[in-house]
Amino acid sequence: MGSKKKKAEKKKDFQKTKLKVGKTTAKPDNYTDTSFTARSISLPNQSIAKKVDAHLTGQVDLTHHLLLTKHHSAATRKEQILTLTVSLVTDQSASVRRAFISLLAACADKQPGLLELHMRSIILFVHSAMSHIQGDIRSTSTGVLEVLVDKAPAALVKGYYVKTLRQFFTLMSWTLTDDKSAVSPAVNTTSSLDGSSKKARVGHLTFLTKFLEAALFEQPVKESSTSIDWSNYVTTHPQTPRYMLPANSLAFAPLKLYITELPSNMLAAQAANSSVDGAYSLYDLEKVSSEDQDTRRKITYDVFLKPLKKNLTSIMKEGGEAGKEANTCIAVVDRFEKDYTKASTL
Repeated sequence: MGSKKKKAEKKKDFQKTKLKVGKTTAKPDNYTDTSFTARSISLPNQSIAKKVDAHLTGQVDLTHHLLLTKHHSAATRKEQILTLTVSLVTDQSASVRRAFISLLAACADKQPGLLELHMRSIILFVHSAMSHIQGDIRSTSTGVLEVLVDKAPAALVKGYYVKTLRQFFTLMSWTLTDDKSAVSPAVNTTSSLDGSSKKARVGHLTFLTKFLEAALFEQPVKESSTSIDWSNYVTTHPQTPRYMLPANSLAFAPLKLYITELPSNMLAAQAANSSVDGAYSLYDLEKVSSEDQDTRRKITYDVFLKPLKKNLTSIMKEGGEAGKEANTCIAVVDRFEKDYTKASTL
């Protein structure tokens, strides 16, 4: 009897029960009901209704502000502080560009050495703005350079003197040579590049004056976290400071030690036609480093001096605010020419 009962119980597991019409299969004991419907999905980390303590109300949600940098509204973009703020140099809104210039100056005052650290990326966007297709973006480009020359003049002139000065000629629609067939970085049409706005030219010339002062003349050492006045210290050798670790990043990038540049036939031909032995030409500007002041002075005297005096004189004759600023810049150029000529004769 016992064995028959066990066999009957085992057969139940493999028998298909016959259901009556309208009846459903019995639910197993471990059945879980999933027929409910969710009316909302809870995401506590992304909830806009999350509770905020009273002392955290005034703090800045950095993640939120980083997302707002891509906002369509110019007023919203202007208020954002982010790591990619350098790209706002070429923003379509003038208020955003002015806000970035103010932010850059405030950051330089708050943290010394910050501009030197990011100088390469800043200059990249500034040079792009100086040759931008839109005139209003070009007109505010030197505002960023003015902050750089005020807050970090050494890093600017040592690494980017030649490139910045050539871009300035492009910005003002100036040429570096009188020969129309020669290669020049400037565009001759004033409609395509800046020069139309007198107010903008005043700012451009103000920067040029400060830029030439910082590049061509000795500047007093300013106290900061990255600069050291070695005159206050006793060193083992007079040239010891020259061989210390550089304070700025990518200090030897202008030397182009690991860069192979293809020669330009037109510039090479121009260099071959140079009548002055030992003088720099436009061809040399592509490969020369402006790390030391003597090189910057020689480049300026050989290549940029005559075009600078010619174009500044024409602006000075126009009068107005631009004429006054051009007169101030000519005074700096004349002082440099006298000093350089005097030093060359010694």
